[in-house]
Amino acid sequence: MGNRGPNGYDPVQISNSTSYNAFGRVEYASIFCSNDSYSVQSNQTWRASSRGVCLLTKITATVVTPSGNIEAEPYTSSGTSYSQFAIIQVGANRFQVTRVVSAKRRK
Repeated sequence: MGNRGPNGYDPVQISNSTSYNAFGRVEYASIFCSNDSYSVQSNQTWRASSRGVCLLTKITATVVTPSGNIEAEPYTSSGTSYSQFAIIQVGANRFQVTRVVSAKRRK
């Protein structure tokens, strides 16, 4: 799938489904993995350049709204190989980073 290395995970993708631009960080479990900073425009998708075998522990997002920058509720994990995430609006000036569950199951 994708440009995954022979023994790596798919690079992280973050879709911004909000009406606003956003920025944040992708944090990985190992000190040998460098965290990614990202910015993504409204209705666009950011994709990490590479990932290797790094497990993901946290994705933060700050959404730039007319009423100021709003911290989204981050996605956190003890360490996941999932790669697809989205920034969604869950209420008035409330946002969340969530995992995208793909419709097709992987065997």
